Amino acid sequence: MLFTLKHSKSKRFYQLRFKGFHPSRKIPGEFFWALVRYFLKKIKDLMKLLSLTALFSQKFPGKIKDYLIKKLIWSRGKLGRPIANLAVMTIAFFVFTFGEVLNSTRFVSGGEIDPDYLTYTSDIIPNVQTATTLVPESRKRAESFEYTVAEGDTLSSIGEKFKISVDAIKYVNNLTDYSILGIGQTITIPPVSGLIHTIEEGDTLASIAEKYDVPTQAIADFNYILDTSKLAVGTELVIPGAKVPQPVIPLVTVPSISTVPAGAPPATPSQNFCVWPTTTRILTQYFSWYHNGVDISKPSNMGFPPIYACRSGTVVRAGWDPFGLGLHVRIDHGNGYETVYGHMSSLYVSYGQHVSRGEVIGLMGSTGRSTGPHVHFMVKYYGVPQNPLNYAN
Repeated sequence: MLFTLKHSKSKRFYQLRFKGFHPSRKIPGEFFWALVRYFLKKIKDLMKLLSLTALFSQKFPGKIKDYLIKKLIWSRGKLGRPIANLAVMTIAFFVFTFGEVLNSTRFVSGGEIDPDYLTYTSDIIPNVQTATTLVPESRKRAESFEYTVAEGDTLSSIGEKFKISVDAIKYVNNLTDYSILGIGQTITIPPVSGLIHTIEEGDTLASIAEKYDVPTQAIADFNYILDTSKLAVGTELVIPGAKVPQPVIPLVTVPSISTVPAGAPPATPSQNFCVWPTTTRILTQYFSWYHNGVDISKPSNMGFPPIYACRSGTVVRAGWDPFGLGLHVRIDHGNGYETVYGHMSSLYVSYGQHVSRGEVIGLMGSTGRSTGPHVHFMVKYYGVPQNPLNYAN
């Protein structure tokens, strides 16, 4: 009986627990719409966040600009400078007060390396640092020296050897275009940087600078002159980048006189007499009664072309012509014939040198009385100008 009662109660309780539980068909639909409403809410929140972000990014630069303007305007007020000074003084105080303490920590300075580590390790290669001093090219030789002329030496070859202009060598050694170098002769080679000037009575730094066309300060700096008002007579100064002063030659008008000897044959023009004296054939002025040669120019986009000796001969003059030809070369070809090449920029030959037909004697230029780069080419027969176009091909 007792068992029957308990069993009946268990059955009743079991029935009560599940009484009224019937699966509904609405549950899946409600779950689906709840999920849709959830995603729609999230999408709405996302769109709101994006709109706020766009609005913030649009207004943020303006806010920053207004903020900076306010700060800059405020910093120019009465409190700006005192506060800035106070901040700098505070930082300096902390650096000087605690700098030594921080410097002694391992974070700032490490300990010394054990010498045994350097001995047995292979990942560190000690390097020996050697300090070298490079002397500028302009100061490698600041003093003149004596040079003994050897066989085959010319003024141009000596100048090229020591990087000195021919005019500088002639000026220092009192040589002229007609001077001949002898084997064993001793000449003075000026410094690479310029000429040597011996101070004379009345010389000043300004007068020396004007003479050599060099800035006064350049002479003072190169020679370490502290007091420019005191120059000791007899002292030698190096004039860096000096230009050889041109001698003042009085202008003398010489009448044109024919020097053709009485028994000499007349000139015999021939196109095979000599070669064309340069690489260009641009004629800017022809031979006439008032122009004793031809002017041969060059294209504007071309560098200075070489000048050739149109015929074999001996150089009888190579240097500066004070009457307008500037740097020029005169070659004697014998039998009364002579050629002249004027307004050159560089000379490659010197007085007394023998040149061959077509040998380069210099470069075209615009020295002397010239309106532009060209060569004034002349052919003379016993001093009488001839038309070069009848002699050069």
